[in-house]
Amino acid sequence: MKSYKLIGFGPKKVLLFPGLLGTQDAFNQMLKYADLENFQYAIAEYRGYGGSKNLPGLFNLREVVIDAYKLVEFLGWKDFAIGGHSIGALAAQMVAIAMPQRVGSIVSIAGMSAKGGSRDPDRMALLNAAANSAEHREQMVAGGTAGRYTPGFARTEVAATFDSIDPLAFASYAKDASQTDVSEEAKNLPMPILALVGEHDPACSEQAARATTSEIYRTASVEVIAGAGHYPHCEAPIATLTLIEKFLSTSAR
Repeated sequence: MKSYKLIGFGPKKVLLFPGLLGTQDAFNQMLKYADLENFQYAIAEYRGYGGSKNLPGLFNLREVVIDAYKLVEFLGWKDFAIGGHSIGALAAQMVAIAMPQRVGSIVSIAGMSAKGGSRDPDRMALLNAAANSAEHREQMVAGGTAGRYTPGFARTEVAATFDSIDPLAFASYAKDASQTDVSEEAKNLPMPILALVGEHDPACSEQAARATTSEIYRTASVEVIAGAGHYPHCEAPIATLTLIEKFLSTSAR
């Protein structure tokens, strides 16, 4: 069984996927404020990451979907909400496409749209370099927060997971996201989707979310997290979680 973390014991079930830099601990700062009597959160861990670092695999998002199906079956979840940060939001949407009768709602946290990741050559070069370089990962974090924080923020975020991530897996997921576009399949999804974007996120901005997610999903809503960049679950954990749980309280099965 692939590694995961389970938090809470409530009747509303939520499966979360971390971003490219995250393990099963990615949402710790946010989930310590969770309403655990009403919600139960499972944080999935990708093959090549954390407790699954040595687990072999293809290291692509379709494999993530298959592993997610196995996890919810193991947990006995018949109906659940799904969400993710950055690349994890793309994985979440792909799970919803695979299991539309079981997924009641989707939450995207500074997430990639169903159109997939950036194809920009400079961005891909940075991601490839970041597979083996803490310095380049720190550059990613600093860029995602518009350079507004002390260098210690990026350094701490990267150091928390650097040794827990297989560089091959990192590079493979990043490349796969850039080659994935499930927007046509997503157009047929009936469940509501909440796109949370940081006020200062240069890439996953409100404008980008309204031009992609709002155009793809007729049920989409967009909320801006004040004061946050690409990591709202770390930068503004209480505000981010409050919006998530309010949304899920009215939309999750």
